[in-house]
Amino acid sequence: MKGAIRIRVKNSRNEYDFTLKRNITVLRGDSGIGKTTLYEMIREYNRFGRRESGITLSCDKPVVVLEGNDWEKDLASIRNSIVVIDEGSKFIDSKDFAEKVKGSSNYYLIIGRNYLNQLPYSVDEVYTVKGKKNKKFVQIYEDADRMFDHPNTAKFPFKPDLIITEDSKSGHQFFEKVSESFGIRCISAGGKSNLVSCLAKHSTEKVLVIADGAAIGPEMEALVSRQELSLGKIALFLPESFEWIILQSGTVCRTDIRELTEPWEYADSSEYMSWEQYFTQLLCDLTRNDRVKKYAKNQLGDYYLQDKIQKKLLEQLKRISF
Repeated sequence: MKGAIRIRVKNSRNEYDFTLKRNITVLRGDSGIGKTTLYEMIREYNRFGRRESGITLSCDKPVVVLEGNDWEKDLASIRNSIVVIDEGSKFIDSKDFAEKVKGSSNYYLIIGRNYLNQLPYSVDEVYTVKGKKNKKFVQIYEDADRMFDHPNTAKFPFKPDLIITEDSKSGHQFFEKVSESFGIRCISAGGKSNLVSCLAKHSTEKVLVIADGAAIGPEMEALVSRQELSLGKIALFLPESFEWIILQSGTVCRTDIRELTEPWEYADSSEYMSWEQYFTQLLCDLTRNDRVKKYAKNQLGDYYLQDKIQKKLLEQLKRISF
C-alpha cells in the first residue's frame, strides 16, 4: 500500500482525525490521553457497526484491529488495510511479528508506551495525542532542517569535534572524507542500536550524530535522553537517509520531482520496509546509466567526493559549522 491515508473516528464524546503516510506509525504517551480509547472505538465499530456502536469511521481503506493468540492467522488474511494494534498485544515485541510486517501491503498503527526495537520506523512517525474532544496526532520529535533539538542543546551553529555515523557504508565514507578536510574525526557506531553506547564513550567531546531518520524511531528516546544529559555537547542530524541528502542537494536531479516531494505516493509498503530503502532505490535508478554519477550503497563513487559536490551536500546540514 502507498499514499497518505486519512482516518476519522467519531462518537458522541471523542473525535480523532489523522493521516498515515508510512507503513509503521507509533502512538505513544501517558495513560489517559486517549490512545486506548481510539483502539476501543475502532474495535467496537468493527464488531457492532455504526448504528449499534454509535461510532462513525471514515477511511478509504479498511481499518481493523489485530489482537489475540490467533494474530498470525488473522493477519495472513488482511491486505491493503490499516491494522491497529494495542500495547496489550505482546506479539508486537516479537521477531515473528517484525517478519510479518516486512513486505506487508498494510499500514500499521501501533499504540503503546514502549519503543519497538525490532521495527525500523521513522522519527517522524512517533506521535502522541492532544486535545479533549477533538483529538489530533502530534509529533513527539519535531525538527528544524532535520536537526532534532532539545531546549538544553548547544546554540547553533554547532561545531563538532567528532562525527558519529550510524554505519560504515557510503554515508560514513562521505563524512569521513569531509572530516579529514576540516581536521576533525569521524567514526562509525556500527549500527543504530550502538549509537547511545558510542556516545557514552565520547562524553567530553562535542559530537554530531548522523543517522537515518527513516528508521531511527526505536532509538529516539535513548538518544534524546543522552542529548539532554550532554548539556549542549550532542547534536542530532537525522535526514531520511544519506541518499536523501544527495537527492535533496540537486546534484543528480531536480529537487521538486514528486518522488521527493511526495514520497508516500511512491514508497509502496510491500516493497520498502522504510523510506531509506525507497530513497536508495530512487537514487540508484536515477544514476544507473550515468557512468560518472552511478551510485552504490557500499562504495561511494569519486563523483560524490569532489569538493564542489561535498559543498552541495553539506548545505543540507544548515546549522552545522565545520
